[in-house]
Amino acid sequence: MNLSQRASKKLSDLYHTHLSPVLAGSKGRKVECPFCGWQGPEFLPNGLPERRNSRCPKCDSLERHRLYYLYLQQVIPANKPVKVLHFAPEKILTRLFRSYTNIDYLSADLNPAKAMVKQDITGTTFDDNSFDIIFCAHVLEHIPDDIKAMRELRRILKPDGFAILQVPIKDHFNGRDITTTYEDFSITDPKERERAFGQFDHVRVYGRDFKDRLEKAGFTVRPDKFLETLGPEKVKRYAVLPQDETATETEGWIYFCTK
Repeated sequence: MNLSQRASKKLSDLYHTHLSPVLAGSKGRKVECPFCGWQGPEFLPNGLPERRNSRCPKCDSLERHRLYYLYLQQVIPANKPVKVLHFAPEKILTRLFRSYTNIDYLSADLNPAKAMVKQDITGTTFDDNSFDIIFCAHVLEHIPDDIKAMRELRRILKPDGFAILQVPIKDHFNGRDITTTYEDFSITDPKERERAFGQFDHVRVYGRDFKDRLEKAGFTVRPDKFLETLGPEKVKRYAVLPQDETATETEGWIYFCTK
């Protein structure tokens, strides 16, 4: 059995273990994936700690991906050519961008195996004012000099373009109140970083001052409370809000950034 077959079997096992029992006792209660159209009583659990109703068993979309999908469909212009830069590309969102015939799409990552071009987010090779749309989600929490990265993204954004810059934001984490972004660069051990920041490769936990940090880098920032515009029925139907004790209302905010 090859890797793909093992992955498919694991997904099938997860489905039957977690969803079949729910299906038997929850007729009429459905979620739906906007990416692939899958419907069922509940999405698969995902993450550490485990979040219920998270991962689509058909296309692997997570809560935030489904939120981005619904939002991007509203803000991507359909009537003019646009150049899109996608940092650390999620495959499922790559497919969304490439479904638009008017988009000139480019993905970038420090690891050349993960994207179309190799780029350091703190110092790219792109000219000023190169892109109409920049999408960068769950990247900046990995970057020691995140302000430098933000300034670089602003530099390569066109004056009439916009950037969607997303990070996980917490009010409380690991017994600590996150009133402002918490970072401690003396913590270098991977296990200690996981304890302090949630993942071994994270260097900070963002607080609600994320907007202030973006503005410090020169962006004009509009936190779009998009989740509120969906209404409770769609929030439940598409499962776009993580069912996680550390989740905050800001999980449904989109950080819409312009020059």
